[in-house]
Amino acid sequence: MAVPKRKISRAHRGNRRSHLSLQRTQLVRCTNCGAMIRPHTICKACGHYRGRQILRAAND
Repeated sequence: MAVPKRKISRAHRGNRRSHLSLQRTQLVRCTNCGAMIRPHTICKACGHYRGRQILRAAND
């Protein structure tokens, strides 16, 4: 049966898991209205994506 030869230290375990931490959400400004949005998504404020009107604006 496979059994670990010795205990894995907290530092070694932490180094292995270093890439599992949470990443901060990237935000960019909408080119039409200037609202902060996630990249490659339709702006919820004005409905534009890459310079084109995709959705009707929420306040219309």
